[in-house]
Amino acid sequence: MSSVPYLSILIWLPILAGLGLAFIPKLGAGIPKGLASLVALATLIVTGTITALFLTGDAGFSLQQQLNWIPNMGISYFVGVDSMAAWMMLLTAFLALIAVLISKPKERDAQFFGLLLCLEGTLFGIFSSLDLVLFYVFFELSLVPVALMILGWGSGDKGKVALRYVATLFAGSLLMLVGMAILASRANVVDGLPTFNALKLQELVDTKGLWANSWPLQALAFWGFMVAFLVKSPVVPMHRWLNDTYEDAPIGAVVAGVVLKVGTFGMFRFCLPLFPDACRVYAPVVVALGVVGILYGGILAIIQKTPGRVMGFSTISHVGFILVGLFSLNHAGMMGAAFQQFNHGIAAAAVFVLLSFLAERTPAKNLSELGGLKKSMPIFSTLFLIAMLTNLGLPFTGGFIGEFLSLVGAYMAGFTGANGLSVIWVYLAAFGAILSAGYMLYLYQRMFYGKKQETAEFKDLTLHETLIGGTFAILILVLGILPMTLLHSMEPKIDALGRPFQMTHSASGSAAPAGSGATARLVSNSSAPVGEVKLP
Repeated sequence: MSSVPYLSILIWLPILAGLGLAFIPKLGAGIPKGLASLVALATLIVTGTITALFLTGDAGFSLQQQLNWIPNMGISYFVGVDSMAAWMMLLTAFLALIAVLISKPKERDAQFFGLLLCLEGTLFGIFSSLDLVLFYVFFELSLVPVALMILGWGSGDKGKVALRYVATLFAGSLLMLVGMAILASRANVVDGLPTFNALKLQELVDTKGLWANSWPLQALAFWGFMVAFLVKSPVVPMHRWLNDTYEDAPIGAVVAGVVLKVGTFGMFRFCLPLFPDACRVYAPVVVALGVVGILYGGILAIIQKTPGRVMGFSTISHVGFILVGLFSLNHAGMMGAAFQQFNHGIAAAAVFVLLSFLAERTPAKNLSELGGLKKSMPIFSTLFLIAMLTNLGLPFTGGFIGEFLSLVGAYMAGFTGANGLSVIWVYLAAFGAILSAGYMLYLYQRMFYGKKQETAEFKDLTLHETLIGGTFAILILVLGILPMTLLHSMEPKIDALGRPFQMTHSASGSAAPAGSGATARLVSNSSAPVGEVKLP
């Protein structure tokens, strides 16, 4: 346990500061943005320091703090951070600061920046919660700031978009309550006490047979969590809320970069360690959903008429790669999914930040109203090209690393038949990667080389905008050229999560090591050479 509640400070400082801004009397021009910038910068520094603790690789949880909340029901305020959570919190802090810096609300700026800080705090709570009820509370609270920002500062049919966003995600998460109740009741049966402590529940799964002779309950609880996370991600066919939110939310960068990753993060945090048997059994179903999303998102992205909707369907496609890698249930695939979860946050946010700069120059959203931007905005076109290239997975960008490892893991699982997976899904997913190149290049051609409109007279990015866009470009290239910093820090955690899946059952029912061809080490702690991949 840490003597200094760093995580609680990270969670509650932005929330309290945000509430203070939201309800404070009218402040002078620029003061709310200045205060929000200071809070966001402070959280970025702290999250950066926390992330540095995991650079050497650590599978455990650090900075834990636990306080009794509802002890009779086994509910506590329990927070802690591992390497995966640390990177996601760093991403949250970075994108929150960027959102503050680029946002220019025309009215009620104190309330706007207050809601943005509240969203940041609730996301910190999601990534650090080790109690299921606490996670659920922050999971639901994170809906409120986004919905209120859409209503107050969004565009289009704001009321309809906000209602769809809240109703869809709230309805999906209700099923998670069912799963939580099943977990607590099983703990009561096995251990004599109900608990919502995620670490205690994992211990009961590993050592006391939490799911012994109760397969239907495990399957029901698994899908309770999975549906909530699939809706949040989002995955086809639970994606209807995404595109309108992308286009109408005034903080598309944060929504794209962090909010959507809550779903896939939840699969890592809860589904893998708490429902290992269900993960094995239903891996083919989840991988199939991922591949359908890859193809569906890629095909529909090609025919969209606005950049925002192209990126919306692109996100559906990229989430599919995360699912394919994650539910390959081997080392390479899970590493790829974890890497892509962070990388796509940077890649998608980069595009939305650049599009926000363009929106300040023209209200036009339709691609038919844009064109010829390269001549008048060379800096903008260069930065947009780099952001586009990582979204299509070009080598030496972060997008290539995540997609490649996910496909390698899925191929290994399909080649060996581990967990009922088939190699055919890999070929279909790889075709989706080709589609991503098609729609991203087509988007770039229409925006920058298309028929010249009045956009030919637009001014290029300012120094302030260039610095922000350039920061994203540098991060994209660093993740692609030097990915091992992130991979090395997360590898022990992935090893720990993947341990229950190192044994699968053959068709005859005998146990066989899944690692005999289904695992790949990226960073070797033994005498084996770094990068060694073990194949059949």
